[in-house]
Amino acid sequence: MKHSVMSNAVWMMSEKIVSVFGVIFVTSYVAKSFGPSVFGQIAFSASLFSIVQAVAIFGTETILFKSISKSAPRGIRLMAVAKRLRMALLLLLSAPVLLYIWLTMRENFLVFAVASFFAALFVTQDIFSVYNNARLASRMNTIANAIGMLLSFAISFAVAWLRLSPLLLSLSIVAVTLVPYLIKRSMFYQANSITLPPKRKQKSYLRYLLHAGLPLAISSVFISIQVKLAQFFLVGVGSAHELGLFTAANTISASWIFIPVAIITSCFSEIFRERADVAVKLAARLNGYVMAVSFLMLLIVALFGEEIITTLYGHDYTESGDLVTLLSLATCLSAMGTVAYRYMVKEGGFNYLLVKVILLVVISVATNWFFIRSWGLTGAAWSVLITELLSLTVMNYFFKNAIILKIQLSSLNYKIYK
Repeated sequence: MKHSVMSNAVWMMSEKIVSVFGVIFVTSYVAKSFGPSVFGQIAFSASLFSIVQAVAIFGTETILFKSISKSAPRGIRLMAVAKRLRMALLLLLSAPVLLYIWLTMRENFLVFAVASFFAALFVTQDIFSVYNNARLASRMNTIANAIGMLLSFAISFAVAWLRLSPLLLSLSIVAVTLVPYLIKRSMFYQANSITLPPKRKQKSYLRYLLHAGLPLAISSVFISIQVKLAQFFLVGVGSAHELGLFTAANTISASWIFIPVAIITSCFSEIFRERADVAVKLAARLNGYVMAVSFLMLLIVALFGEEIITTLYGHDYTESGDLVTLLSLATCLSAMGTVAYRYMVKEGGFNYLLVKVILLVVISVATNWFFIRSWGLTGAAWSVLITELLSLTVMNYFFKNAIILKIQLSSLNYKIYK
């Protein structure tokens, strides 16, 4: 692995270490202070707007990453068009969601939903993160995001420590995206400028984003729905209390995924530029690295997960401890699935990804409905695990003569690492 790639990955990991620190020492303290119900309300609002955010981004992060990796000037012009598209989609989709929550749910839900809307607004307008990642300059993202997270954690901790109204946690939700956005925007404009392409070319850029982005956008939405389905079913069948328990277990189980994701993101800036035969070899090697890291973290969570849950969240979350190993195994499969997903994007498999994710959502709805009604929280964890297993294996193997299977098998051959 090249030094620049490894250095970029380390910077991305260091950012997430700050995030994990917050999850361990702040989020758990807040969850313990206000109980599973408030924690569940925040999680539900965040889940809703994560879906809105996925639609608004419209698959442009992957498109921009690929474009900037090949040509920074063209990528910057595309960024300007993508920024406008994202804003229009976000406003269009958020209005009915907020209206629905205002009419049907209690005040707490509305306050947290409005905060989640503003958080999504700044994420969708943050086109600078993908530029920094593609240029292997993730150090800038790390600095900005770390400052935002530290401020957000400070607000959350102060609200919990002083026993203030839990509604003030909405300030923390907004700060974690607003502050990084302002910092990254300022740093970008010190060295670059963004101007829209000439009017005669704007339509062609927009058509390109819509054509290439639509399958990715729909895939992203379905992925987001698929991931959140267990939470939605738990709210429908159970309660906000059960959702809080599931969210706590899922938070710990997925807290380490930043390590393989950082490696994947950094390595794919090179893989996107390589010809097919070299790209396959690099992807297989990358899959092996991700597999090794993932199973190491799974072992740690399996050994100490239950103790971590009870220590951080308190005895109210004891039931969450039974879920951490299953959900951490699902996280392993998800991490390796990201390698396959990125490689399919390189090969232009947008339509395949769309069909794949739609089928997975159908399967996920069926398994969630049956498993949660039959086994409650444990059923939700099993549903997530089964969906991730299918996503990594069978659902990938029909793409381009089972190239993903070949990559996965090659990653088990020690010669690929020479």
